[in-house]
Amino acid sequence: MEGTMMNNGMNILERQMANDEDICCSCGNINSFPKAFFDNFHVADVGIIVCTSGRFSFRCEDVEYVVNRGETAFLSHGVYFSVTGHSADCSVVIILYRVDSIRNILGSTVVGMRFMNILNPKACWVMHTGHEAELTKYSELLAVGNSDDNVFAFNERRLLLLSLTYRLCSIFREISKEGDNASSRKLETYMQLMQLIDRHYTSERGVRFYADRLCLSPKYLTSLVKSVSGNSVQQLVFKAITKKAISLITTTDQSIKQIADQLNFPNASAFGTFFKKQVGMSPVNYRQKEKQ
Repeated sequence: MEGTMMNNGMNILERQMANDEDICCSCGNINSFPKAFFDNFHVADVGIIVCTSGRFSFRCEDVEYVVNRGETAFLSHGVYFSVTGHSADCSVVIILYRVDSIRNILGSTVVGMRFMNILNPKACWVMHTGHEAELTKYSELLAVGNSDDNVFAFNERRLLLLSLTYRLCSIFREISKEGDNASSRKLETYMQLMQLIDRHYTSERGVRFYADRLCLSPKYLTSLVKSVSGNSVQQLVFKAITKKAISLITTTDQSIKQIADQLNFPNASAFGTFFKKQVGMSPVNYRQKEKQ
């Protein structure tokens, strides 16, 4: 029964995308992605992908991202992305929509004038919002009653979309704690941390190093990062290591020992233990699976 519902959700989404509709969404959870997502898909305005189980990876603006269970990927206006892989148990919720479909409803409100900036702090954003179940419900509601000859259903969907837009703005505003004229200090600190991790993740894996670089206490940085992403600092470092490890395993012929050395593990065994804990299988088995 559940499998049938997932197939129906995929069929609905594929049909909407083929018709180039203003609102394209899965009817709740689906266990795969539209074929177009694997080949440099263009996001017209707003793209939301909630990972409800397993994990998936994608490339956006030449950056590789991994989205785990309970996290949401937000894709901004005009970006191109490609899904590069997903676990066997992966299921997702997808919502794509164009702003023009509700532009006249938004009008000249503050959100109407600024919501794209609030909604899209950068080209792509992956985070735990705490609102994943709510976003899933929106996808279910938006996927039903899609009939051009039913004016009531049509207007109901537009109002649902307006509600979703306000909800997304609220999510980003809640995370950023944005003041009237202040930029997101919390979000800026988080982005500075991610830049530091990108530079030092192979050699520095403890929270104190990054806290010292940001002139913050380890306790405060841990709390800040948890509130923004749902992860600890060490988990973010581990994600960066895992992402690089997967890239080296799948795109190079380096031995597991060479990869372990490059990522500064004491030996191949320690790297194998780490990788299996993060991904669920050994580096060797992962490489074999990807080749198949």
